[in-house]
Parts: sequence; C-alpha cells; structure tokens
Amino acid sequence: METYKPIDCGFYDILEANATQKRYTKIQYYTDIHEFITTNAVIKNLITAQGEEFMELATGELIRLDQIVKIDETFAPHYAGYQDFTCDC
Repeated sequence: METYKPIDCGFYDILEANATQKRYTKIQYYTDIHEFITTNAVIKNLITAQGEEFMELATGELIRLDQIVKIDETFAPHYAGYQDFTCDC
C-alpha cells in the first residue's frame, strides 16, 4: 500500500458536510489494488487511525481519504485533471 498523503482542507470540509447530512452520496475511489469503484452510500463518519484518515460508510466499509477521486460532482484536488468516462446507465 502506498504511503498516506494528507488531503486538501477544503475537500475535507466537503466530506465532513456530507457526513453531517447523512444522505446518500456518490463516491468514486481507488481500492488498495487500484480497482476503480463507484458506490452510493451514506457517510457515517470521518476517522483517523495510525496516522491515516478514513471515511467510514454506513455499511462499515472504510475508504482511505487520499484514494477518493470524486464525491458527487466534486473531484478531489489531486484528481482535478482526471477525465470521468464512467456511465450511470
């Protein structure tokens, strides 16, 4: 697994706002083995463990914050030039 890279404070605020609202959020991210995943889930909490930050979903799944590509229509700053070719069809 790659070393954790802290995320932008403004993007963290967006994640925190979504967690507070407890609504379904479209989340796109990479797994530890570089699978690209798109899910719709409720963000339960943002947590820190062993110097890394995670998003905990209502399903119990943990997503490392620096692996998040996009939340709803907002790209993470380190993926700003990313081209989204996914289809919701």
